[in-house]
Amino acid sequence: MKQSLYSLEFKMFNDKNRLLPRILKSSTMLGVVFCSLSAFANTDGFDPASLRGATNKIYYNFNLQQNQVKGTVTDSNGAPIPGANILEKGTTNGVQTDFDGNFVLSVSNNNAVLVVSYVGFTSKEISVNGQTSINVQLQEDAARLEEVVVVGFGVQKKVNLTGSVATVSGEMLESRPITSVSAGLSGLLPGVAVNQSSGQPGSDGGSIRIRGTGTLNQASPMVLIDGVEGSLNDVQANDIASISVLKDAASAAIYGSKAANGVILITTKSGKSGEPVVSITSDVGWQSPTTLPEYLGSYDYATLYNEALGNMGKAPKFTANDLELFRNGSDPYGHPDTDWQDLLYQGSGFVMTNNVGISGGSETTKYRGSVNHQKQDGIIKHTGKNEYNGRLNLTVTPRKWLTTNMNLSYTQMDRIAPNNAYTGGGLDQIIRQTNRIAPWIPYKNEDGTYGTISDGNPIAWLDMGPQMNYQRKTFVGIGSVQADIFKGFNVKALVSHRNIEEDNSEMNKEIQYNASKYQGPTKLTEDLRSSTRNTFDLTANYFNTFNEVHNVSALAGYHTEAYDYKRTTAYRENFPSTELPNLDAGSTNGMKNTGYTRELNMVSWFGRINYDYMGRYLFEANLRSDASSRFAKENRVGTFPSFSAGWRISEEAFFEGAKNSVNDLKVRVSWGQLGNQDALSNDGQDSYYPTIPTLGLGQDYPFNSIINSGAAIVNAKNGALIWEKTTSYGVGLDARFFRKLDLTVDWYKKSTEGIIMQVPAPNEFALEKFYDNVGKLDNQGIEVSLNYSDKFGEVDFGFGGNIAYNKNELVELAGTDMIIAGRKIRQLGQSVDSWYGYKTDGLHQSQADIDAYPTNTLYGNQIKPGDLRYVDSNGDGKVDADDRVLLGNSIPSLNFGFNLTAGYKNFDFMALFQGATGGYGYMDFDAVGAVNGDGQKPSALWMNRWTPENPNTSVPRLIDNIYGPSMPQNSTTSYWLRSTDYLRMKNLQIGYNVPSEILSNWKIARLRVYYSADNLFTVTDYLKGWDPEAPSGRGSGYPVVMTNSIGLNLTF
Repeated sequence: MKQSLYSLEFKMFNDKNRLLPRILKSSTMLGVVFCSLSAFANTDGFDPASLRGATNKIYYNFNLQQNQVKGTVTDSNGAPIPGANILEKGTTNGVQTDFDGNFVLSVSNNNAVLVVSYVGFTSKEISVNGQTSINVQLQEDAARLEEVVVVGFGVQKKVNLTGSVATVSGEMLESRPITSVSAGLSGLLPGVAVNQSSGQPGSDGGSIRIRGTGTLNQASPMVLIDGVEGSLNDVQANDIASISVLKDAASAAIYGSKAANGVILITTKSGKSGEPVVSITSDVGWQSPTTLPEYLGSYDYATLYNEALGNMGKAPKFTANDLELFRNGSDPYGHPDTDWQDLLYQGSGFVMTNNVGISGGSETTKYRGSVNHQKQDGIIKHTGKNEYNGRLNLTVTPRKWLTTNMNLSYTQMDRIAPNNAYTGGGLDQIIRQTNRIAPWIPYKNEDGTYGTISDGNPIAWLDMGPQMNYQRKTFVGIGSVQADIFKGFNVKALVSHRNIEEDNSEMNKEIQYNASKYQGPTKLTEDLRSSTRNTFDLTANYFNTFNEVHNVSALAGYHTEAYDYKRTTAYRENFPSTELPNLDAGSTNGMKNTGYTRELNMVSWFGRINYDYMGRYLFEANLRSDASSRFAKENRVGTFPSFSAGWRISEEAFFEGAKNSVNDLKVRVSWGQLGNQDALSNDGQDSYYPTIPTLGLGQDYPFNSIINSGAAIVNAKNGALIWEKTTSYGVGLDARFFRKLDLTVDWYKKSTEGIIMQVPAPNEFALEKFYDNVGKLDNQGIEVSLNYSDKFGEVDFGFGGNIAYNKNELVELAGTDMIIAGRKIRQLGQSVDSWYGYKTDGLHQSQADIDAYPTNTLYGNQIKPGDLRYVDSNGDGKVDADDRVLLGNSIPSLNFGFNLTAGYKNFDFMALFQGATGGYGYMDFDAVGAVNGDGQKPSALWMNRWTPENPNTSVPRLIDNIYGPSMPQNSTTSYWLRSTDYLRMKNLQIGYNVPSEILSNWKIARLRVYYSADNLFTVTDYLKGWDPEAPSGRGSGYPVVMTNSIGLNLTF
């Protein structure tokens, strides 16, 4: 057995050629085997004698007294329950029932109490009272049978769902000290891919895609919090009760034109009747990069630089004495060895979260309020955030038939970052230049001035402090009234107001690096943004049961919303002091200001009908009609229907004999259509109103030899533009085995037609490109989720896993076969944004090899031994742009996650793993480094470069030219494309609940302390030093971070 485990470990972590396929296969199979073995005792063909023989070996202590109790454990139908736990209360003495539900237990005395339990059933306590034979009947857990799932405008029993809905409880998130809800969802839900590409405070939320990328435009899902459209940034994990993800058209069609990319429904916690309950959660932690690239120091770089110059036929730059001074460090200013990364990553990485909540109430009034503060200091100096949240949920029932609710929330996030005046500015340029500047450039000279290259000094930019200050305030107010008109019929009115105010200030301070280099003047930009969304919803719900077998429910609703947005920017420069960040302190010469407003209005009608016969045959139909001001009047209305049906096979009479093993079995089918009115939502005016021509001022014209001011239409618009429309259909299966193992399988296909893209106007039209419905994109895939839970005595354990495969394909593309954009291509019949470039076939090893090659020059450079060998893909005897081919997908095709949980007495444990396969990332020269003077430095990769003495490497030879044929800058090649497959330990958590007998003296109901680690380790073959979830081609991304935290949950 030891040898087998060692073999598995070696294949998972050391066999690089088959790393991730084996990881994925092993993790999946381990979970299946783990669950199957635990449930095996319940299957036909298992020898009861073997279980009986092993029963008394399972538990830890046995009392040798012979107070023996025998019995049988059955369900409510009298069927035996194999594997049920019988535990003598207050001890570790226990057994499990055999295949026939029988048990034998020796107890310590005749007055012992037996605790009988089984997953999926309500536990029962039985007093022995001298009995020697006890038969126990367990009732199936009503909570599981009645478990409901939040869906659009209501809830449904989970067993009756006909659409594809994935759920996660708030407990899975609130127990982790996460800095964003989106990142907390990673790996938990099948078909929900979360990519966290940055660890920057305030910008570390992951991008979410549900069932692939469904459009070439805005593809993020719709988010609703307590029924009102919002953002994942509007809510804290500790305030979440549950999250439902509507993945198919059948479940999401009720939201119509905003649901094409899926819907995330968040329900926040509400109050319960009873004495006030106060809960406190507090944690502190420290963050560090998951990985950092390794760049060479001055000695190694200088050595390689001389070699590169020699390969180009040039004289060396550094003498032997220079090299020795770099090596021994005796001349720190004349021959420095600056560790630029060490200077950059000097932030504390400290993160702290504190949350206080209080809830309680009476039968008529229930409340819950919470406040939250999170402070996060970045791993880079002068980066960080302070976030404040407050939430109040108040429900009042003045009459039995009348319920009112008020839900208020406020969020304020203040974040800071350094800035610079280099092209593009921002923090990313500081990171990029830090990764590029040569180590032989001093951070500071001996006189205290800055060492520089032509671009300046990135740490000098950092020393200017937090020049970018962003503040975002969000207020959401929700009010609702529900009247129960008569039994089974209610009417609800809901109004909401959401306001966001943003105040962003970006300063670029002047810098006198040294006597010969100055950067300035000081500049300041103020950017003010304000948005308001007001909504009103009116819904009517009806439910009734006819003849005790026909269950019918219906929903009808009306929705209207008004959205307003305003933006104003102002700019000045030449400030008398860098310590005066106020616009009026700057010069009026060259000052600028811009501003615009926009609005959107929408009116909708929607309805839903549900029918089921005895909970056996299920049917649902949805219809929504939206009218949006974004489109021209004649194309303003879109209608979006969906239909779904389910068959609970396990409720059929012929299935009765199998229900002890297969407790629930349901198949589902669905079809529906969704719209995407937000396809072009961004900050620009032009795309926000794609059907309205833009009138440009300053279109002056001559008349009678005099220049007159004028205006003219400057952008062509298409009044016939219509909604992007997604049609999806799918088949699903839900099953539960042995009351322990839940399995869900879904297959789907969705097709988005009428994708809005820019197309060129005819030459004679004399205007720019315009938008039209000219694209089509298909997605199809399969999703599997598996969840297992069991209990042995005082040990609870569980396993959960999910895996999702998605393939997308471009079907129509603006009347052309392909569109090439930089290193990527959109091509008919292929995945969106695939990598496009040259295949390479190793390195040229000799001049004879080069002489037999179709060409001896590439990009103006003479090909030499050690250069990459480009493949003549089309076989025409030459190497040119026509040899470029598809190289791989930029988006992973397969995402997976699995978690292990366990609990023993007061201890709890959880490990969450997450990963992806099928994607590739491209490493530019900024990331892998280059040998090219003061403004570049090589990474450790180049230590294994090709030389005549080292011909068996894959790394090309060195040259002093970033545009050489082997460098990643000049052209896209397969060599610099690397697989981003990875497996990551997303979270590890170990907790301890302080015993209640200790807490009772302090009137504390619960105290849990825990250790938690996020992004603890990653297994990948991606380029060393770069995170596969954030393959930064330019080397300018803020690193993904690992977080180690300790915390407590306190309730009293």
